[in-house]
Amino acid sequence: MKRLLPLLLAVAALGSLFLANGQEKKASSPEPTRPLKALLIAGGCCHDYVKQHEVLYKGIQERANVRVDVMWTRDRSTNPPLPLYDDPDWAKGYDIIIHDECAASNKDLKVMENILEVHKTIPAVHLHCAMHSFRNGTNKWAKHLGLHSTGHGPQKPLEITYTNPDHPITKTLENWVTKNEELYNNREIFDAEPLALATQKVGDRENSAVVAWTNTKQGAPSFSTTVGHNTYTVEDPRYLDLVTRGLLWAAGKLNDDYLKPYTGSNLITEMGAKEEKVESLFGKPSQDAVKVKLTASSVQVSDSHYPWRAIDGNVATRWTANGAAHPAWLQLEFEKPATVTSAEILWEQRTEWYHYKIETSRDGKNWEIAYDGSKNQRKSDTKDSFNAQNIKFLRVTTLGQETGKWPALWEIRLKGPKGKLKLFPILDKKEISQTKGASGKGFEKSGNIKPQITKLSPEEEAAILKDCEVPEGFEKTLFASWHSANYPVYVAASPGGDLYVSSDGNGSLGRQPNRGRVLRLRDTDKDGRADEVTEFIRDIDSPRGLIWDHDRLYLLHPPHISVFFDRDHDGVAEESKRLISDIAFGFKDRPADHTTNDITIGIDGWIYIAGGDFGFMKATGTDGRTLQHRGGGVIRFRPDGSNLELFSTGTRNILATPISPTLDMFARDNTNDGGGWDVRFHHFTPLSDHGYPRLYKNFEKEHIHPLADYGGGSGCGGVYIHEPGFPDEWNKAPFTCDWGRAGLFRHTVEPLGATFKEAAAPQKFIKVSRPTDADVDGMSAVYQAAWKGPATFNWAGPDQGYIVRVTPKGYTPEPLPEFEKMSDEALVEALDSPSHIRTLAAQRTLLRRADSIELTES
Repeated sequence: MKRLLPLLLAVAALGSLFLANGQEKKASSPEPTRPLKALLIAGGCCHDYVKQHEVLYKGIQERANVRVDVMWTRDRSTNPPLPLYDDPDWAKGYDIIIHDECAASNKDLKVMENILEVHKTIPAVHLHCAMHSFRNGTNKWAKHLGLHSTGHGPQKPLEITYTNPDHPITKTLENWVTKNEELYNNREIFDAEPLALATQKVGDRENSAVVAWTNTKQGAPSFSTTVGHNTYTVEDPRYLDLVTRGLLWAAGKLNDDYLKPYTGSNLITEMGAKEEKVESLFGKPSQDAVKVKLTASSVQVSDSHYPWRAIDGNVATRWTANGAAHPAWLQLEFEKPATVTSAEILWEQRTEWYHYKIETSRDGKNWEIAYDGSKNQRKSDTKDSFNAQNIKFLRVTTLGQETGKWPALWEIRLKGPKGKLKLFPILDKKEISQTKGASGKGFEKSGNIKPQITKLSPEEEAAILKDCEVPEGFEKTLFASWHSANYPVYVAASPGGDLYVSSDGNGSLGRQPNRGRVLRLRDTDKDGRADEVTEFIRDIDSPRGLIWDHDRLYLLHPPHISVFFDRDHDGVAEESKRLISDIAFGFKDRPADHTTNDITIGIDGWIYIAGGDFGFMKATGTDGRTLQHRGGGVIRFRPDGSNLELFSTGTRNILATPISPTLDMFARDNTNDGGGWDVRFHHFTPLSDHGYPRLYKNFEKEHIHPLADYGGGSGCGGVYIHEPGFPDEWNKAPFTCDWGRAGLFRHTVEPLGATFKEAAAPQKFIKVSRPTDADVDGMSAVYQAAWKGPATFNWAGPDQGYIVRVTPKGYTPEPLPEFEKMSDEALVEALDSPSHIRTLAAQRTLLRRADSIELTES
């Protein structure tokens, strides 16, 4: 690497020149304003929260640089489910809270204490019915608000007058008259500082009350308004202006930096309504249904063999324990005491015997054996009679199995004095999510399951990893199963090992809404398995190639390319900017097959695009420059979206361009399905034409020939590996995925004049089914995405794909430096790192800084 240092320094200086003329450098412009993070809590009695929560978060984000996450419930009772308040740290990570709940009957003092403790330090906004919530026999909530209201009159227009027109919140606002609204009374004013008074005419009477105020005497500042009963009021720009300015004032950010729209994504979580959701999955329970909560000693979650499978009425689904060990148990807890006279068990192995026992209990502590099958020799389903009266619990415990198979059963059927018991499952929030994910219900036509970390047993991991093979000297771990990252199309690793995943349930042929997202996976305990997942971009069509750089993610999402910012590094993008428009076709024209596919950043500071052969009609960069390309090839642009240009043409459908530290660029192409163009291995140079579709058949001397032709197959993603942990036989080379040949291959290339030659046949480095992409981090770990599952090119249920992490055995990487804290001299030295990933990180850090004497002298 020593011989590369002069070149890298020259490239860094050249990149600095490009930045000076195009992309703004960090030191020459102020640090971008970090958006505020607000949490809106909505739901409960008497209001249209289905629409209002959406109106509020969109209206605020359109007016202010505030990311508004939402937790809401469609429950319309006066005590709606608000489970977040059970956690004392419920507001962690947020700058301000917006209370829009209507929960008068929530009398839980612990909930009250958890809320008030938070607002000692975190500002608040209170809207309308929040003033009538938490009536628990104390006046703590009213004192926190600053004003006590106990009721309201009829719905009539409100004439609103700003009584403190010089206050920062109201000084740009004008008095106004609402449509029909409720006027909340003022029973007692504590520390409220009034901003607005409303007058309402009811017959011959005029009633007046304070309807907007601030409070600075009860912990952190707060803003409140009792206006906002009806959706047409909440939608009124005058109302949204008031709420937005009140929010910014309470957060101490009512200034020009924050009076700008927020353009990033946000999180929306629906709480409660459990029964309604269960019914949508299993149908409505009959009047004589026996509701049952199921638990088990363990569960094989990798194949979705959950306890509730044992009573779902489907003999093709089952409960399975998480391993072969006996004893293992499955327990039914009845919502109401029941009398059971027999139990029929449909065992998984229906031609082998199981040893088991059936126990019952009235309290879950004291158990009686209803049937002893510890010596059972029946090689079939079992049906056992007994008389267990008024029980709350029934438990089946397996004690052994004829051939050592895992404890498992298809169905358990119970009878009582009046015949068959119609068992209906009771599921908690986690189980509902598992149920929807495992069954695919609710996602048949759109959407994707919420990613979640699911801990698998060693046996379950081993079963998945049977699909993966690595060479001697390397070890593999299951980094992510489909539960946390399904349909992985492309992956991008940060230097430290955070993995960003383009997860696209539409694949290449689907066009259904809400299938795509970008996930961030993180391994916090460094065991090679992701234990944290966030939706970095919750909903985006056709996510493809991506690049992580310090605090931003460059993403190709046909038809556009954008950059998404995560300056607080919480795993959720808070802002985005379009860089290139219309560099592919969108869903209105065609699905994302043979589209513009991947992006890779080179040491020269350009971002290179792997383009499919459908091309694009008119792509436009941030500087107004346009480009048309009819066919496949390589396109490039600067990281600020400028200088869009064609680099190389004449390929069919390349899905990646692995780039070396010295800007050597390669790709594995795709066939044209029998038309004489097979899987070719390309080396790209500027303005080269590789022959497809015009030249390759009849004008062989007029195009650049491939380094190799592999015949059949299907090229996918790729990565250039130049990392110190890799032994020589696997290092310093381009690697490409081939879907049809089931692996990630290392290519051995040697210089030959102005290009290269392939010196040996490709070696399979990682074997997996349907590989889609791979990347390497600055710790010498490779992340390989596999598209294993029922789907081929489109959505086929949620259980699709996995990601494996491969590392050199016995290698301990040097600790990753904190690049932002390094001096210019240290960063210049880091350009000589044996790790290409660390070299890039050091260079990108230098390019964000102003010119310095140290850099100039270097």
